[in-house]
Amino acid sequence: MKKLALIFTGILLIVNGLVAQVVESPLAPGVKLLNYEKNKSALVFFKEAAEKNPTDGETIFWYGQSLLAQNYNGLPTAEYIKKAKEVYQNALQVNPNNPWLLVGTAHIQALEGADMNEVKQHLEVAITTTLITKGKYKGKPSQDIINAIGRVFAELPIALDHTYAIDKLKETITAYDVVNPNLYINLGINYLKLGGEHGGEAVSAFQEAFTRDPKNAYPHYRIGKIYLTQNNKESLEENFKKALEIDPEFAPVYFSLFMYYSMYNTEIAKTNLDLFLKYADKDPVYDFYNADYLFRVGQYEASLQKAKALEAAVSIADLPRLAVLLAYNYDRIGDSIQAKNYIEQFIANNPTDKILNADYELAVKVLSKFSGNQTVLADLLQKAIAADPLKENKLKYYKLGVDMLEKSNMYTEELKWYSDYSALRGLKDEVYYYKTSSIAVNAKDGNTAMAVAKEYIAAFPEKPQGYTLYTKGAKLVDTANNLGILFEAISIQNQFLLKDAAKYKQNLVNNFYTMMAYYNETKDFENAIAMCDKVLELIPGDAQTTKIKESLTKNWEIIKKMPAGSQKPAVPETKKTS
Repeated sequence: MKKLALIFTGILLIVNGLVAQVVESPLAPGVKLLNYEKNKSALVFFKEAAEKNPTDGETIFWYGQSLLAQNYNGLPTAEYIKKAKEVYQNALQVNPNNPWLLVGTAHIQALEGADMNEVKQHLEVAITTTLITKGKYKGKPSQDIINAIGRVFAELPIALDHTYAIDKLKETITAYDVVNPNLYINLGINYLKLGGEHGGEAVSAFQEAFTRDPKNAYPHYRIGKIYLTQNNKESLEENFKKALEIDPEFAPVYFSLFMYYSMYNTEIAKTNLDLFLKYADKDPVYDFYNADYLFRVGQYEASLQKAKALEAAVSIADLPRLAVLLAYNYDRIGDSIQAKNYIEQFIANNPTDKILNADYELAVKVLSKFSGNQTVLADLLQKAIAADPLKENKLKYYKLGVDMLEKSNMYTEELKWYSDYSALRGLKDEVYYYKTSSIAVNAKDGNTAMAVAKEYIAAFPEKPQGYTLYTKGAKLVDTANNLGILFEAISIQNQFLLKDAAKYKQNLVNNFYTMMAYYNETKDFENAIAMCDKVLELIPGDAQTTKIKESLTKNWEIIKKMPAGSQKPAVPETKKTS
């Protein structure tokens, strides 16, 4: 669905140096239709206006904007970009220096991927040709043209130079005593284009727009949309309610409520869907939302039937989220191959700002059913992490990656993902220590396991898991049990285990046997015998231990009878590794 156009041209500033009066533009009803996402109606309105006044730059500008609004994904299709371009080029042949047409042409250039410096050159010319020539505001730009520039950038994809529009809007706002409220609306949306961390500045801009135009429902709608992305139920409902109090026929509010409640309450969602369909433009494509509702209430076959009929009538390129709905339905009826085809198609063909959290979750769920997709999924999740401004969502993506890699026994990769997850989480609690050292053990990374487990012991000395993981890490480093590393780890663990020898008897027996093996390897038979005695204290009369002790005692007796210089040192010898 098309993100809303942002400009009410209802305020026309006529500046003679001191006076600014409010005059409603004859184009205002058409712009309102764009704001209300009645894009088909807006196109009819501006087409008729252009036919009546084909030489008026402002009218042609809005006609082109209404052409670019004919889409269902927020981005103009190639077909309508071409049509809008032809409209602007034809008009420029008659009036080559018209500032409105220059702004419209710059919009087309940006959509076609032109160098942004070239785009800005057209915009600077448009600004220069509309500078006030006398009076108090001499040298100041036209608010209407700056407003149009703000709209263009608000409609452009994320990652273009939205700071340019923000700077122009702020400069113009501060230049005038009476300010077009829609400058603030454009300012707010361009702030959002910079990323979620600018949400506070966007909210302030929208609030200022409402203060200056209390009869405009649009600012509260935009604020509600911000809180919707944050899943802030109280604030989104409050602002959507205020928008509907101003205008109960504001269809986009009902659609936003439908999308929100479709995840939580299908009955409320259906009520809002019905209201949206009542007040929105009549369009068969909106059958998509009925199909979506059927999916939400578990009628997968009925939803699939509607979705397939819509796919036959409308290209998925024009209605991308249809691919997601088809993927969901196929997944629920057990057709993983079709689900995979559709979700891969959607992820591959859409920009990251059009992909929702749930879309990535579905992709992971479906693609995980097929072997060899872990790398592809990891790349998808990395894109999601980079694109999403919310920490909560980034953590969710990291967790999806960790779980996927763990199920695939890709422990080395899992360790890196969990480290990044933990760094973002910013909390070293018991879960962090246990999970990190456990994954490191599975990844055969003994040094990391020991380092983290050592911190685990220091932070939670009363927990046995830290000592166990420290020992497991030491075994990975000291594989031959002759470096003293495993010996030291076991000694530390034993200090904990001996606090409750009855409870940890078997653990202690195992540890004393390991220490016995170390002493035997280093020919320190006296201490090896002492370890046998430790075991026999725990399991008196144990036949195997008694037999081992007898053998060690014989060796020790032989060593004691040897000349002093020929005895093996009772210290570990580091074996050379090839």
